[in-house]
Amino acid sequence: MKFTTCFFSCLALSVLVFACTETTEPAASDDQQPESLAFKSYDNLQSREVLVVGTIHFDENVLESDQQKDIQLLVNKLAAYQPTKVILEWEPHRQANTNDNYRSYLDGTFDISERYNEVYQLGFRLAKQVGHDSLFLFDDQTPFIGSLEDFSFDALSEYAEQHDVGFYDLHLDSLINNFNHNQELLKKDGLAKHITWLNSPEHQHINAQRMHLFEVRIGIQDNWIGPDWLGRWYQRNVRMMSNVLKFSEPGDRLLIIVGDNHKWVLDDLFRYTPDFAVASSWELLQ
Repeated sequence: MKFTTCFFSCLALSVLVFACTETTEPAASDDQQPESLAFKSYDNLQSREVLVVGTIHFDENVLESDQQKDIQLLVNKLAAYQPTKVILEWEPHRQANTNDNYRSYLDGTFDISERYNEVYQLGFRLAKQVGHDSLFLFDDQTPFIGSLEDFSFDALSEYAEQHDVGFYDLHLDSLINNFNHNQELLKKDGLAKHITWLNSPEHQHINAQRMHLFEVRIGIQDNWIGPDWLGRWYQRNVRMMSNVLKFSEPGDRLLIIVGDNHKWVLDDLFRYTPDFAVASSWELLQ
């Protein structure tokens, strides 16, 4: 009798303790969020702004009067950014000679009326309009080494035909058809609109896709010529970004004029480099 009474008394006490324990700990909820951590970013290091303007490489047609009007329209829009430096797609070793010519252009002794390159038609004219006394150059003709030594697209195609048929050309028809279609669209509305659309996020996304669509599929796990070709493209653009980093200064508003296929990768590289905030050329040019 004493044993039975003691047993049930202990059991009742255990149930009471268990019940109290259950009610003092809240049940887990699916919508509870873990406590966020106070990570520190590097955004506070941004001290200069960069605007990358993608363009076609000009030919003799830009010297025609209607194209010249479009160029002046573009220059006016770019001048509204109020850049502190205008940066062009030539290598830095040409900078002294380029600036000699630019200063001669300012004093009227260097004529660009027959010089169709965008360095002259956009770069010289823009820098003059915003009152600059010098220009900056940032390209890097990165060497073709290793699997890329003596590189040519003919050699690349020949290798692909011998080793990667059925894989390298899987999307080739789409590449050709889409490229031709897009080029026709871009040419419909004149030079200024053409360049404006090149700077759209939509077109830059297509550029990035295209760069990873064809060559990168050639030579995988063999001589790696296709992936190395794309790697060299990235390396060149990393060096270009680094050239800008070297000569830029806190407070700069940097305007870069460059072939439009560089824009998507340069924009990303500048975004990932904490010194820079990236402005939208698409918003400026519309």
